[in-house]
Amino acid sequence: MMSGAINDPFADENEIPALICDSYLEQSFDRHRWAHALDHIEPGCVLVANEKLGGVFHQTVVLIIEHDDKEGSTGIVINRPLPGSLIDVSGGTESHIDIGLRTAFNGSKVSYGGPVMQDEYSVLHGWGHVEGSKKVAPGIFVGGSSELAFEVRKNNFDPTDALFIKGHAAWIPNQLNREVKRGVWYVASVSSDFILRYAGAPTSEHDNSDDLWADILTALGGNFKQVAKSYAGPGDKRMNKQKP
Repeated sequence: MMSGAINDPFADENEIPALICDSYLEQSFDRHRWAHALDHIEPGCVLVANEKLGGVFHQTVVLIIEHDDKEGSTGIVINRPLPGSLIDVSGGTESHIDIGLRTAFNGSKVSYGGPVMQDEYSVLHGWGHVEGSKKVAPGIFVGGSSELAFEVRKNNFDPTDALFIKGHAAWIPNQLNREVKRGVWYVASVSSDFILRYAGAPTSEHDNSDDLWADILTALGGNFKQVAKSYAGPGDKRMNKQKP
């Protein structure tokens, strides 16, 4: 039943409902740019900031890693690349990254991940499951930097296909649900290429490659597309001019 238009070894029909209908795929499905709104929060979804949300989360896209009614929620901002590579960002401040990882991933980008635990780094990638990693969505993994470094040294993995995340976002139980109900966030399921925009995913002429927030809203269509157009901002690299 699955169409050749979807070539994701980590996905199955239960994970991508659109796979159920081949005719839908042939006519409407763009595996590179798909996005659809969700009415609930789940690990692997993204939060797209409401256009009126200010502060550190203004026009951010947050990948949800954990969501539990009793334990709370955690996520990482994926569209705030910082200037320089991992060795540049982590070298001048206290961090828990040893020199071996910094050297192996010298070519990797770093994103501001959120205001919590700024001395901690995680790694976002699409390589696949390795020791220490967690699958959060089809083709999307967080963690496993030590094993990935081993693959880098063997020339099996390109460090530019990893995005290191500095810090994270966290919510106490039910806090995020309340924020979504108040309209603080739009909840969506999106393509792996959107999520891995700064972790080596390809871009095309149809992408707004400098503004993931606007790009996802545009792909959602309808009123979201108009929001992206009306509230266009300075784009993803705004933190190049300031410290997180």
